[in-house]
Amino acid sequence: MNEEYHEAMVLLPISTFIDEERLIKALHALSIFQKLKVVLFHVVELKSRTSPVEAEFFRKHIDEAKKFLGKIKDWLTNQGYEALIKVVVARSIAEGITYEANSGDYHIVIMMKRKARRGVKKIFHKSISEAVIKHVKKLVLIIPTDF
Repeated sequence: MNEEYHEAMVLLPISTFIDEERLIKALHALSIFQKLKVVLFHVVELKSRTSPVEAEFFRKHIDEAKKFLGKIKDWLTNQGYEALIKVVVARSIAEGITYEANSGDYHIVIMMKRKARRGVKKIFHKSISEAVIKHVKKLVLIIPTDF
């Protein structure tokens, strides 16, 4: 019996929180079939269309994101997963995730989704995960969180 063991690239966009318990369950379920390489991905969003898209302009935000993602990377490494960090600057978070997912060699995108907003907040809020699902050409797994 000849078993092939493939490596799967996982794109994991992270904003400011992570549900470690639910994430590890999802990664474990996926790793049964393949060895996983997890790319911890953060988008520094431009607040204005007139802001320059140069990374140096956002160095402080990029460094803070890398520090935060570094802790998650260490945790994932201790869990037995290979993890990388990638921080980019984009006009919108959804646009940054979509571009990375479609242009990279990823097999799946795992996103954490907060509870749905209610009332007036729901009217003015655009769901990043919905935009990503609509435009990404790869499989997208949504993990609901309790935040």
